[in-house]
Amino acid sequence: MKDVEKHLQPLSFATGRVAAELRGLQNRLQRLEDTLEVMYQNPAVKLDAQSIGTLQDVDFLLQSITALSIYLEHLSMNTTDIGEVCVKDALATLTLRDMAARLSGGCDETASRSNHAELF
Repeated sequence: MKDVEKHLQPLSFATGRVAAELRGLQNRLQRLEDTLEVMYQNPAVKLDAQSIGTLQDVDFLLQSITALSIYLEHLSMNTTDIGEVCVKDALATLTLRDMAARLSGGCDETASRSNHAELF
């Protein structure tokens, strides 16, 4: 029981962290859209390293969105009547370690974010 209590969080805290993750993904998607727009409008323009890196974000974005949806599904199944959820099982489903650490509250959510793809 002590292990479960260690992972209890107010529902607003757990969902707020998911919202922060989604805001970060939104920013990355915006950069991707901007890059694709430039490519579409200027087919003769050569891509620089930054543009290529932005295009590689597609895989990261897909993994992140998949992970967040699985995390939320687990949270919704484990919600108690008191407004707290045990995030242990939901965190175990995440293959992106940095995201799992942020969602667990185990690290500063903004300090651990980078523009580099997370490898597992």
